[in-house]
Parts: sequence; structure tokens; C-alpha cells
Amino acid sequence: MKNNNKALSFCHYVLVAMLLSTTMLVSAQVESKEKTLKLWYNEPAPDSDTGWINGSIPMGNGYMGINVFGGTKTERIQITENSLYERDDDRGLRRRGLNNFAEVYIDFDHNNTKSYHRELNLDEGVSFVAYEMDGVTYKREYITSYPDKVMAIRLSASKKGKLTFTLRPSIPYLGEGKSGAVSAKDDVITLSGLMNYFNIKFEGQFKVIPEGGSMQATTEGTIKVSEANSAVILIAVGTNYQIDSQVFLTEDPAKKLEGFAGPHEKVTNYIKEASTKSFETLLTNHQADYKNLYNRVNFNLGAIEPAIPTNTLVDAYPSKETSKYYEELAFQYGRYLLICSSRKGTLPPHLQGIWNLYERPPWSSQYLHDTNLQMAYAPVFSTNLSELFESYADYFNAFEARQRVYATQYITEFNPSQLDPNGNNGWSGPFWSNPYNVPGKSPVAGFGTGSWISLLFWDYYDFTRDKTLLADKVYPILYDQANFVSRFVTSVDGVLLAKPSSSPEQKLRNTVGTTFDQQMFYENHHNTMKSAAILGRSDKRLPTFEEQLPLLDPIQIGKSGQIQEFRQEEFFDDIGDPNHRHSSMLLGLYPGQLINDNTPAWLDATRVSLQKRDHKTNIGWARAERIAMWARVHDGEEAYSYYKELLSENYLHNLFNDHRGDPLFQADANYGATAGVAEMLMQSQDYVIAPLTALPKAWSTGSYKGLLARGNFEVSAEWSNSQANKFEIKSKSGGTLALRYPNVAKASVKTLEGKRFDFKSEGNNLIRIQTTAGQTYVITNIPEYHIVAAPTNLKIDTNSVQNEITLSWSASKDAKSYKVYRAVGNAPDYELLAAEVKGTDFVYKDTSLKAKEQMTFKITAISSNGSESKSGVTEVWLNP
Repeated sequence: MKNNNKALSFCHYVLVAMLLSTTMLVSAQVESKEKTLKLWYNEPAPDSDTGWINGSIPMGNGYMGINVFGGTKTERIQITENSLYERDDDRGLRRRGLNNFAEVYIDFDHNNTKSYHRELNLDEGVSFVAYEMDGVTYKREYITSYPDKVMAIRLSASKKGKLTFTLRPSIPYLGEGKSGAVSAKDDVITLSGLMNYFNIKFEGQFKVIPEGGSMQATTEGTIKVSEANSAVILIAVGTNYQIDSQVFLTEDPAKKLEGFAGPHEKVTNYIKEASTKSFETLLTNHQADYKNLYNRVNFNLGAIEPAIPTNTLVDAYPSKETSKYYEELAFQYGRYLLICSSRKGTLPPHLQGIWNLYERPPWSSQYLHDTNLQMAYAPVFSTNLSELFESYADYFNAFEARQRVYATQYITEFNPSQLDPNGNNGWSGPFWSNPYNVPGKSPVAGFGTGSWISLLFWDYYDFTRDKTLLADKVYPILYDQANFVSRFVTSVDGVLLAKPSSSPEQKLRNTVGTTFDQQMFYENHHNTMKSAAILGRSDKRLPTFEEQLPLLDPIQIGKSGQIQEFRQEEFFDDIGDPNHRHSSMLLGLYPGQLINDNTPAWLDATRVSLQKRDHKTNIGWARAERIAMWARVHDGEEAYSYYKELLSENYLHNLFNDHRGDPLFQADANYGATAGVAEMLMQSQDYVIAPLTALPKAWSTGSYKGLLARGNFEVSAEWSNSQANKFEIKSKSGGTLALRYPNVAKASVKTLEGKRFDFKSEGNNLIRIQTTAGQTYVITNIPEYHIVAAPTNLKIDTNSVQNEITLSWSASKDAKSYKVYRAVGNAPDYELLAAEVKGTDFVYKDTSLKAKEQMTFKITAISSNGSESKSGVTEVWLNP
């Protein structure tokens, strides 16, 4: 098992080196065929909890999560159903909550096997196991079909009459909280029971369809197939749970599901309908659905498909020969997991996605809304999977009714003068929830969680530009969240602040106006106003939101030059853990839109905060989040360093994210890493499409297709030697396309049919195109550019008597001259103080110097052709 706390042994390194040498020898052969992204192994996963987390193959269709072990003597298939909860009133890491639905065993008694191969093919959405024994090749193929709502397994033998097996499902963790039984009749095994606390009725059916041979059901709840040629096993599961507001509004746990139909009829129908179709038809249906989603995006670094199994690939990382393949694989793996775990009509992914083995899973497999739930959906829009968000949208609509009750409660408690007596107080965001409960306020996180949820809904519109969606679903959510916030905030020293307020999971709690709350409130007010303008709405409280927006005060710059996390904070490490896993003060940078290239002083301050947060966390999702955050400040090397740390220290042999080295599986980093890589490849937070804005040197050549930008533009790119060769941008909704890339104004712009297309340029690096919906625009012949090195080592010397500040810096090797900027206090932008500064020092005079408390100075380099360094050197001046 991969362990980030223990170095690989010398012998293991030698083995890896030998395998990699073999890979290089066969590379010419591998290059000649099409590359496949897959996880594969030359042995089964161990039949243990460790085998589940580190080696089993995950599959899913929203209705169920599957882990396949691939045994030869006995196959083990573990099934999760996301509504099967025991109870939710425990505390600590291992809590009762989501339960293991079923353990399914298929006994073959194949002991002396050879040529074993186990694989998950991401490109095809299919898993299989193959091996030989006694001259017979045995193969098992597995699919989890969303259209047909079943898992289907095809078992075959290369010789007729050689397939013999016993199917025996079982119910794990029977006892005080869970009862049930397994029975078999004819060709179907039925597994059914009750979770007592919430009165959850559950059922699974397993239908066996052999070709040839004989079949017998037993009184022990098993089916034995003897001497068949092949067989298909169909699996369907369900409970009496419904995504309905009744569940969250009902206090009595035993009555939450009262009146909901039991699962028997729907599970029976799933099996009945699937059994009328051949395995080939089920496979065709599954792949049509799966590939429609998966194939929208491709990411290619030119990697060669390695000839080593995935466990060796993971252990060998980073290695020159296989790193790029692993990096491509991990990107698409996050998309694969989201397709498996978030589908319309099913519950959304929780902390472990849709997979859970345990009776007491980590943190109950809850939904945590202070980053983990949002991390699950981080790639859903940018990697072109927007409809997968419908799973969470339906879940939110069910628990929103409860949050409206809480909103009135909180306004009554914290700001009663703003209470609407008719109860129209909007809705408040939760810290955590599960399929049965959404509890009240927790001091662990502030009320900004609600606006963070709203941000997901705004993105749902902003990436798809569906005005019907905006009007019917998105705007009401944003407006009612703004309604709550507008009543909740309190006037403090001329601004409107959250009181009480907490920055997620930091030690200082129930304070006032944390940056987390203020930024999220600001984002939601802003997006609400923007939505209203798009729709032409004139709702009653819109003038209040407009008046409040500039008073929400979302950014405070500290004395270290950082974005403050707390209003009481002066220097970066004054309060809380300076290396904390959460970077909640930077959510306006990512996933928000508040901090961007139009707010360069704030952008530089986020860089300071990221630098000081440092690399000391070993938490998977925190590393994933920082990939995206460093990408947003256009630092591809730092973003890539976090991606490498994640892949080398957190990813297990089946690519599950090891949360912190226990091992402890959480899926959030798998989703978040995919989103982070997407941010490295393309950004659009300021409504300017910026491809390759955080490209690391290690990815000097590559391509991608199909990433989605705000405005519903589908973006593809090709590059070599770290320079863009071609962009293709499909306008799916029309509108103005703004594109930023060095020297793009000197490029050729044509339609897909080759017709030259006019555009407007703003300098060399920005163009605007008036697009037509459905048209694709091809940008080629982009002149090469040179990155101008920034100056370094800025020093400040103050002469208060003369009202002078002397700035001095170390020269840039590319500079013909320099520009000097300053930002006063919390200003988002810099003022230009001087251009064409020839030396490496500058004297700034200011007669009002004594009245200023803090300024940030910035120096950039200007090359001989007039290009300005992408970044500069900054330093904070504090009034002595």
C-alpha cells in the first residue's frame, strides 16, 4: 500500500526502475497505437478494508456505488446506497451514519490462475477481470448503467460448459440498528431489511441469466450456476427514501419517510426492464450516456501509455517516463468519479462520493458546506459536466424549506429589528447536512456557507447562459439568500458585517466580519443584482441590496501585505493557524470572481497569503484547492507543485484520495484536483477567456479540448514549447467573446470553415469577437512571446521629515525601464506613480504621507519592445 509517511525501499526502487526501463524499450510499440486512460493491475485487491480503500475499483451510476475487488477464488463486490443511514447523532471521526448496503460474493474456487489482468477503462466506462486456469480464459465485465439503473456483470469462459459459480449476497452490520434477510427463488436473490432509526426500508435484487448449464437457488439465499457457457448478473438496489422537504421538516426520525412507497416495486421494475435487454444493449445504453459526458473533454500532454500496472505507476511518481500519463489519468479520474456519483434523481456526492465500506464512516459521510461539498462540484462546470449539478440542485430544493425556518430564527436572535413579521426572511446556509437532517448554526463556520452554495447556482447559469434556468431556479435562490444576508448583517463602524461570524474551522469563532462571510455575502449580493438586471426584475428588496453592496467590505489588506482572514488581524500569523488547511479568506479569488486581473492589488495580496499558508498541510482537498488558487494568480509552477504533492503523497493505488495519511478516503480532492488542473489550462472569472494562463514548464507541449468558460464558450487549445499554436472556441450561446493571450491581436482569426473573421483588439494581448451561437472560431499564427522577468528584492526607506519614500530594487535582466505603482490601504487596484524609470531606485514624495497608514508599492519591468512583466515585486509600507 502507498504510504506517504514511509519511503519506498531500495529494492522497490530497483524494481520500479527495471519496469520503467521495460516501458522505454516498448515505447515505440505503444506509441503506434491509440492511448487509453485506464487503471489496471496484475492481481486482485486484497479482501480487506485496506484492499477496499487502496486497491478496489470504484464504479457507480448515482443509484449505487460499487467497489470491485477482482478475486479469482471469490469475487467481492461491495455496494453503497447513499440514503442508507443508521443515525446521525454521534461525534468524532468515526460516526454512525451512511451504512454499507451489501457485500456480494461470487465463488469460483479458481486457485491456480495465470495471466491475471484487472482494469478500469476510463475511456469506455467499463471494468473487467481476465485470467487463465487449466487452459480456459475466464473474463468478467462490469458496467454501472445510469439509463437502466442497474449494475450488469457478464461472466464468460473461453470453452463451453466451463463456467461454474455461486452467487451469495449478504447484509453487513446486522444488529440493533439494522435487520434484514436474504432469500433466493428461481433466478433472483432478494436482499431486504430495515434501518431502524429512520425506518428506512431497503432492498436489493440480483438476477442471474445463464447461457447453457444449470442453475439452482438454495434456501441459504444463494444461486449456483454449473457448467454454463456464460452468464449475466443484474443488480438493482433501492430504499423508500425520497428527496423531499418532508424529510427535513419532520422532527421525529421514525416519521421522516412516512407515506413514501417501499422499494420493492421500483427495484423489481429496474430488474424486469433490464432483463429484457441483452448485455450488449445494456452496454450500448450505458456507453451512450457515459461517453456523452466523458468525451466532452480531453487533456493530452503527449504521454505514452506505460506498460506497468497502476499501483507501480503511483509508487514511481514523479518519474520522467510516466508522470505525464499519471497526470492526465488523475485529471480524467476526477471527472469519472463525478459522472459515477452525481446524477439527476439521485443524492449528490458526500465526503466519500458515493462509496462507503464502513458501519462508522469518516464524519458519517456527510455533506460539509464549508468546502467539501463545494469541492465535489468544483469541476462540474469548467470540465463541461453542467447537468450533473442537477443532483445537488434537487437536494438543495428539498432542504431549503428547513433553512427558511432557521433564517427567521437567526434574524430573531441576532438582528430582530430587521425581522420580516410575515416570515419572509430568506434562507440560511448550513454547515453540514445529510440525507435526513440539516441542523442549525455551528460555530465551526460562519453564515457565508449559504452564499457559497448560491455561488454554485450562479455558476450553473453563468457557464450555461440558460435564461430559463436563471429565471426559474437560480435567481430565486440568489435573491432569497441576499434577503437573509441583508437582514442579518449589522452596521459596525460604517460597514455592514456578519455578527456572529466564523472562518471555517479556525480557532477564533463567533467573532465579527470574517473575510469568509464578507466575501461570500458580497459575491451573492453582486450576482443577485446582476441576475436581476439580466432578467429585468424589480423585486422589492433589490434597492436594499444595491445600497448594501459597497458596505459589505469584503477585503482587508494586512500589514504583511496579505488578505486578512479576521478583522482583528494585523500581521499574517496574528490569529489562528497560519498553515491551516482552509484558505477561507481567499474564496473571492477561487471559486469566486471578486479578485481577478481587474483587481491587481488584491491579486498580489492573495499571492502573499498563499505563500505564507505554505506547503505544510498534508490534507488532500487543501492541496487540491491550492492548485486552483495558485492558478488564479497565474503561477503555474506553484500550482503544479501542489498537484505533484497530491499525486505523490495522497493518491492511493486505485487513485482514491488519502485524506491525510491514515489511510482515510475522501473524494473531495479527486474532484478538486481536476478542477485545479482545469484552472491551470483555462480561466474566465473576469469574463475574459485566458487559456494557458498557469501552464507549468513540465507541460511545455500538449492540448486540451472542450473546457467550458463563462458565457458558455467551449475552449480547446494546442501548444508546443510553452507557446500556443491554436485555439478553437465554440460559442454555444452567442455574445461577445473576449480572449486574452500574449500577442493574440497579431494572430489570425477564422471560422471553422476557414473564413477570416474581424475582431477588435485592445493592445497586443486582448481581442473581442462578436460571436454567433453555434459558430466555432479558430485562432492560429499567434506570434511567439517572451516572458519579461520581474525585478526582485524591493526595499523601502522612509524619510518622514522630507515626506519621502525611497524605493530600491534588484534589476530585471530584461528591463529597459520600470514602472512604479502604489495601492493605498485596501484599494483593489494600483495607481501608476512613474513610468520609464531607468534606474533601480525611485523617490516618492507625498505631502500627506503622515496621514496614510499603509501602502503597497509594486515595481514591474518593461522590455525593449514595450512588454511588461506579468508579475512584479511588491512591498508594504507601514507608517512609522
